[in-house]
Amino acid sequence: MRRHLQAIALLALCTLMQTTQAQTLTVTDTIFDRQAYEQDFAFGADLSGVPMMESWGTTWLDKNGKAKDIMQIMKEQGINSCRLRVWTVASGGSSKQEVVNMAKRAWEKGMSVMIDFHYSDTWADPGSQTIPSAWTDHSVEALAKNIYDHTYDVLKAIKNAGVTPKWVQVGNETKRGMLYPVGQTNKGGSVAFAKFVQSGYNAVKAVDSTMQVIVHLPDGHDNSLYHSIFDGLKKNGAKWDIIGLSAYPRWSHLDGPTMITKVMANIKDLKVRYNTPCMVVETGHYPNKAIEGNQYIVELMNQMIKDGDLTGCYYWAPETMSGYDMGAWDNTTKRPTVMMDAFLGIKHTVVNWIMKASMKTPEAEMSVSDTAPIRLEAEVKHIRNRNAQVTFFVDGKQKGTVSATPYELEITGLEKGGHQVWAVAKDAAGNQVTTDTVTFFAGESALMNAPQLKNETEKGGTAKWAVNFKESGKYMFQFGFTSTEGIRGVDVKLNGDSITRLYFLRKDNAFMKTDIEVGQTGNALLELSAFHKTGLPVFNSLRVYPLEGQTLPTAGDESLLGISTKPSFGEDEVIEVFSLKGMKLGNMTAKEAGLPTDWDGQPMVLRLSDSAKSLLPAHCVGDMPNIVRKQRLK
Repeated sequence: MRRHLQAIALLALCTLMQTTQAQTLTVTDTIFDRQAYEQDFAFGADLSGVPMMESWGTTWLDKNGKAKDIMQIMKEQGINSCRLRVWTVASGGSSKQEVVNMAKRAWEKGMSVMIDFHYSDTWADPGSQTIPSAWTDHSVEALAKNIYDHTYDVLKAIKNAGVTPKWVQVGNETKRGMLYPVGQTNKGGSVAFAKFVQSGYNAVKAVDSTMQVIVHLPDGHDNSLYHSIFDGLKKNGAKWDIIGLSAYPRWSHLDGPTMITKVMANIKDLKVRYNTPCMVVETGHYPNKAIEGNQYIVELMNQMIKDGDLTGCYYWAPETMSGYDMGAWDNTTKRPTVMMDAFLGIKHTVVNWIMKASMKTPEAEMSVSDTAPIRLEAEVKHIRNRNAQVTFFVDGKQKGTVSATPYELEITGLEKGGHQVWAVAKDAAGNQVTTDTVTFFAGESALMNAPQLKNETEKGGTAKWAVNFKESGKYMFQFGFTSTEGIRGVDVKLNGDSITRLYFLRKDNAFMKTDIEVGQTGNALLELSAFHKTGLPVFNSLRVYPLEGQTLPTAGDESLLGISTKPSFGEDEVIEVFSLKGMKLGNMTAKEAGLPTDWDGQPMVLRLSDSAKSLLPAHCVGDMPNIVRKQRLK
């Protein structure tokens, strides 16, 4: 593959190209039993570039980050077969002696060996099948003998070193034959090409008849190409034992699943047409798309195994980290990418979630009893339908763990007021997910309208609620709030009387509670006045809980709160009276309305005198309308 040589040969001179693999959420599955096919299937790698890379001082790390011999790492990653190319010159990492040495290293690791003859001084691939310089101007017969002698010589040296290759490629990616132009099929060289293949075949069998001869073409998806070449070889008397295919999605311009579909269709056809097994002797993918590459390779092998094609599949140059951009090692970490896990039968799948969990009960804003047991329930979905342990938390405190569906837990003893519940689900693999946080309320309560605010970001800012009490007595007031700053302090006032001070800490969606004694029925004004320099927190709710069994209060009208009139006026001065809804009720004197002449102008709610009550319409809520100057109404 000439394009590979050009990339690899420049490796030492190139600036290392770093690729960053994006963080992904994955699930892992065992697609096939790797050990079950150890003896029948070649989980292979072409490691021809190792000697050259080692001469450059390259260091490889295993998946745990430990530096090791690359052959050992390959073994640990499931590689049980090593493919080695041979050139006709004594240099470049693929000379006879270097191949002998690598074959011995592979053999010592328990790997089977495939020898790939290029029959060229350098790369042979679809773009270049150059006759070796020592064989220039030889006749067809002489070239056939050259092929025989070279093949026999190299294989004999390997066998003498104690290694018997299992497979031998006679030519590499011979899309249009070999030894151009003599054996170039599209230039009238089909007969010569067949003679060359047969010569290589004879040499292999002469060294050891058990070795299987492979004729290898690129473009494993292209059925018509394979028909053309192998029909020609058969017609012209050439023999082979296995058809070798290259199956690169990149060079075929296909996505992984489509590539697999087309390659498998081609294999099925070739097995029947030529009564010959097929083997993928080259494949590869991008290390910066390692998950995608893992899925492609493991699925390709899985389909071959399922189809009964117990031959093998080889990754080309997985040990490369830069220069060649389709290695299977991470250039940054120096560790194998997850593509190599394919040779262990492991598939990684990108998912948006492994588990999903949500609270079912209580529902958001739900009111529950503060005396009866409360049921907590979570719903958990797992991408592998596995059970999880679910631990429930209420207000940050662990309440219990459930290990099987339904994920339900019953609790008691919650105080009146707002509470927050969530759950944490964890599966056996340690994957963990937290549910949404649900706010619910224990005990009967009344939810008031949102407050009217004045200068809420400044010291002295106020928040006000109008509450209509049906019965007097003790009530608990609960404020829902978010405070993004430090401590915020407020004075709590009821109908202008200071009750207590509250301090709101920096929290999101939190609660503050205080008890207040309400002495009179009807509408009352609850006011929070900031005295701290950071102003008011952001209030999102006010709930009022009767503590003595009273009827629930209701929200009073807030539309006119904060509107005042001038202080100090005579008791006989005629004023206009407006209802809580802002509707004009009529005119009366300040004395008739019960408005004190020393009123300081602050907002207040007054109980009307009996004579003034006659002005109230039947639908007016309560008996305490706001009394204001008409001209101050906006």
